[in-house]
Amino acid sequence: MIKPLSVLSLALLVAGCGGGSSSSPQTGQFGLAVSDAPVEQADEVVLFFNEVVLVPEDGGEPVTIDLSEDGPDSVDLLQYTGSDSATLVNGQVLPVGDYTMCLYALDGDGSEQLSYVNTQDQGVVPLKVNSKGSCQGVQGNTDQAGRIFFNRPFTINTGINNFVAEFNLRQGLVDPQGQEGMYIKPTAVQLVNLAGAGNIAGVLAEQQREACEADMASLLEVSEFSHVAYLYAGERDRSTMGDLVGEAGYPAESPLVAPVATADISLDEASGEYRYEFGFIGEGNYSIGYSCVANFDLPESHETEEQDFTFYQHYTPVQVQPGQTTTQNLDPIL
Repeated sequence: MIKPLSVLSLALLVAGCGGGSSSSPQTGQFGLAVSDAPVEQADEVVLFFNEVVLVPEDGGEPVTIDLSEDGPDSVDLLQYTGSDSATLVNGQVLPVGDYTMCLYALDGDGSEQLSYVNTQDQGVVPLKVNSKGSCQGVQGNTDQAGRIFFNRPFTINTGINNFVAEFNLRQGLVDPQGQEGMYIKPTAVQLVNLAGAGNIAGVLAEQQREACEADMASLLEVSEFSHVAYLYAGERDRSTMGDLVGEAGYPAESPLVAPVATADISLDEASGEYRYEFGFIGEGNYSIGYSCVANFDLPESHETEEQDFTFYQHYTPVQVQPGQTTTQNLDPIL
């Protein structure tokens, strides 16, 4: 069953102490949830998860967790954005130690009974994860499933260990030309340990929103707008904030860096305010770039003002603390 979990409730569960006798192997509890940074071109992005495979780094017995005992866990990622998440695994007991993990999702067939995207212009189309194969040599029931392989090992400590697989669909959801359906790039999914994660949230000032649209209409002669917040590690200004450029990234000699996450700024009908949220962000200092012409930022290439993309304002530093939500409103800076 899918249950939403907030980062604060999950983070409160995370413990890191305890132990057993020398004659008993130490164990910890493992939890896994999924969350997403949304996209605008789809109404639903549904993955049918069927299996989690964990491979101990010390050569111990691999662990396969079946997510399809009562039917695959289907998750509409667009329903779990910001600090909301959908639980796939809860309280799985594992020996303590380091693990590599793979998450598998069943390939779509064009129906709503398997993974699919409900697009605004094409309707329901099949969805796949663009990777196949075993998990470090461990082959499960994955012939008709795509693999999300997390290549950085993580540690299970004694106590409760909760993680979130954070999808960045703006960067990772691909509609290949001339092919049926869509796919998700597995490299657009990150595994976040909630023991050290916090959130960033805020409101886009109406004055700022209107000024950006007016200035961009004059400068770039555009009439369509998409308001997005871009998140960067460390302290930086607009001169070094890059747009989305795909897996290759920027050359080493480039002053630009790619964002670590993006968040749509959307109207909250209850409050009448335009809001954004970054969920499951590691502890540290960050910077935010704001653009109202993010619709011209293509996920696989570098765009500048010549292609009608630019940043309107930046905010730095933005400090993230574990288990807390940092408020950073996108106000005009005079």
